[in-house]
Amino acid sequence: MATPIRWETSLTTAKAKAKKEKKLILMDFYNSLWIGCQQLAAVTYPDSNVCSSVEKNFIPLQVDFNKNKALVKRYGIKWTPTIVILDSDGDEHHRFIGFLSPEDFIGQIILGRGKAEFNLDNFEQAIQCFQEILVGYPKTDAAQEAQYLLAVSKYKASHDPKELKLGLEVLQRDYPNSEWTKKAQVYALIP
Repeated sequence: MATPIRWETSLTTAKAKAKKEKKLILMDFYNSLWIGCQQLAAVTYPDSNVCSSVEKNFIPLQVDFNKNKALVKRYGIKWTPTIVILDSDGDEHHRFIGFLSPEDFIGQIILGRGKAEFNLDNFEQAIQCFQEILVGYPKTDAAQEAQYLLAVSKYKASHDPKELKLGLEVLQRDYPNSEWTKKAQVYALIP
């Protein structure tokens, strides 16, 4: 059985640990009376793959929606569960709302890692995260966005616009009806 997630309860502590351990923060705004939060606690968080992914890459922080109004206001939380991926300065890079199965949850937190790396101009690390989703979690909703951001990250790393066009081709083949395919349509104009 996996080691249970060891949640921090203070953003200050989580930020200090994240800086020291060079990790991101996975902040879970929860309401223990709400079914989505109850299901995350019962189904998703005990999953061994979720536990190991969180342990390896994040400082987990749980925030009681009803008791920590300052953080609820600061991050504009309107619904629970809301998961927010932060860097060690407390800056947000990704969020998702609602219950997700373990596989979808892992896809989203890897996407959050990739977006943080992208936002911090660490394009090679972002590429690794997006590829991890496409290889390990290709059927999750995170995969479509990961494919789009993979192409953008490859372009940012290489400055070769053909990476964007190749990314569009993969999106058209694998995710023809995705909003990310629609957003990438403009890349068809690249010679």
